[in-house]
Amino acid sequence: MKQNLTVEEARQIMLAAARPLPVERVDLLSALGRVCAADIAADMDIPPLDNSAMDGYALQAADTVAAAADGPVRLRVVDEVPAGARSEHVLAAGETVRIMTGAPIPDGADAVVRREWVDERDPREIALRKPVPPGSEIRRTGEDVRRGAVVVPAGTIINPATVGMLASVGRPFVTVAARPRIAVLATGDELVDFGEVPENGCIRNSNSYSLAALVYDAGGIPLLCPRVGDRAADVRAALERVLGADIVMTSGGVSYGDYDFVREVIRELAGELLFWKVATKPGRPLAFGVIGGTPVVGLPGNPVSVMVSFEQFVRPMLRKMAGMPAETWLPVRCRALAGEDLPANGNRRHYVRGVVRVREDGRLEAVATGVQGSGILSSMAAGNCFIVVPADSPPIDRGTPVTVEFFPGRTPEPFYC
Repeated sequence: MKQNLTVEEARQIMLAAARPLPVERVDLLSALGRVCAADIAADMDIPPLDNSAMDGYALQAADTVAAAADGPVRLRVVDEVPAGARSEHVLAAGETVRIMTGAPIPDGADAVVRREWVDERDPREIALRKPVPPGSEIRRTGEDVRRGAVVVPAGTIINPATVGMLASVGRPFVTVAARPRIAVLATGDELVDFGEVPENGCIRNSNSYSLAALVYDAGGIPLLCPRVGDRAADVRAALERVLGADIVMTSGGVSYGDYDFVREVIRELAGELLFWKVATKPGRPLAFGVIGGTPVVGLPGNPVSVMVSFEQFVRPMLRKMAGMPAETWLPVRCRALAGEDLPANGNRRHYVRGVVRVREDGRLEAVATGVQGSGILSSMAAGNCFIVVPADSPPIDRGTPVTVEFFPGRTPEPFYC
């Protein structure tokens, strides 16, 4: 069993155990945020025919050439065509058709002039005072997408714009990678549910809910399990019940305490622990094994340690399983200036909970959220990033560049990097 691994060493072992999941067919809106599993091609040209980019008048550009030199050019209005209809009139010299945005260009026309550029005091006639170049304000057939072109390649994370594109090529259903199902199992006799009033040294169980929320946020499906007491037989039975999940996460019971049985139960069921302890602060007592093909992550019990460990190790596994591109597995990093002095660090990488803000000069500045104990959950709730302090770092002076990792979806506004 390996011990005291670096973050990168532990993450590599855990990612190697994360297998991509099968695909499934879902409705278009349910595909949002998920990974397209196969190339999707356009079934038609988009737009399907030449159409007007503006409300205005379709005309023959040649009729307008003399507009500037010889005064206004007058054209006779012979038809009107709204979007969703088509003019049956074949435009002749000296004629124009009133046209709305998106309507098909009438036969014989080769340009559109914006309505605001013409004199239309007489509904039967318009006057133009400058020429209109051929092709003006016309959206051409296939200008956006050609029939047969791949509009959404396999491996694309489907965002709102992708949803719109899929709708435009007639795809009400999409084949996507399945969402990982993550069992969340909190251990500890001291835990009570959040609806109860803790007594006699008990505490409310926040870990199950913060972890479930993190799983949702990462695109997975959390499977909330009942709390398990500090008895080896109960831990074993609880783990065996949830091994059908794609990942099992436990919290608590992996350190040195007399009632910390989780680590040993994982080892017994897996045959071996792949590692125990990672050189991070907080979150050192992390255990990992694979039981019957199911990765089991033994997270620490302190609330902040749980969340730090999830972000550094479990979220990358989950994203790999969900088919996400490798460049999206790890936290988004950036450089910022330390907004305050930071103390020297020991022999573990310290993930300081912090807030990045944009200064008046446009540069990023990061400050800690206050007390940094592993039980201070408010330090996470108040932050939008980790300030990553390397192991054995000397004191960091205010104004020194530091590395920050943003919490997902929590970049400052406006954000410059």
